[in-house]
Amino acid sequence: MRGVTARPGPGSIRSGRRVAGAVAGLLVTVGALTACTQQVSGSGVAAPGEVAAYRSEVNASAQAAVHTSAVELCRQSMTSMVLMVRGYNSFIVQLNVTHDYAKIGDLDDKARASLIAGADQIRNKLVAGVPEDVAAPARAFVDSTGRLEGAIRRKELTKLNEVATRWSADKQRVLGACATYVPTPPGLGTSTPARPR
Repeated sequence: MRGVTARPGPGSIRSGRRVAGAVAGLLVTVGALTACTQQVSGSGVAAPGEVAAYRSEVNASAQAAVHTSAVELCRQSMTSMVLMVRGYNSFIVQLNVTHDYAKIGDLDDKARASLIAGADQIRNKLVAGVPEDVAAPARAFVDSTGRLEGAIRRKELTKLNEVATRWSADKQRVLGACATYVPTPPGLGTSTPARPR
């Protein structure tokens, strides 16, 4: 009687192929790990000139950011000043005629509103990084605007001239500082009317 040889079934062939595939995959992985652990010759020093070029690029970028913040502050200051001066001039012209807050309608309230809104808009642009040559006069102008708004709120007459003169001078200082960043709009550089003494 012949011996019976068992043939491998389809499942055992597949099983053998799986084992062979896993072993091949493991060998590839081990080879890849071995390749990653090899050292590369050379040093971590930048090529000559690259550090200087990088520093120059960073410095130029920082200077551009400072310039941009100054331009934004100056543009906002000038835009706000136009509205503030317009509101104040309408108020003061009528007050010079009547010499009485009770006879100017709501022009004092409108002037105050333009001063408050303008100061707030300028204050919003006084951010970190704005150069002091424009930030300092802008802060002084915002403070001066607060004093002028307060004098109008208190319905000052004789003291209003002094406060308005200081406000106008502080406005001119901002415009002078901003002249190196943006051109002054026509008519903005002129002084504002003051109360007669």
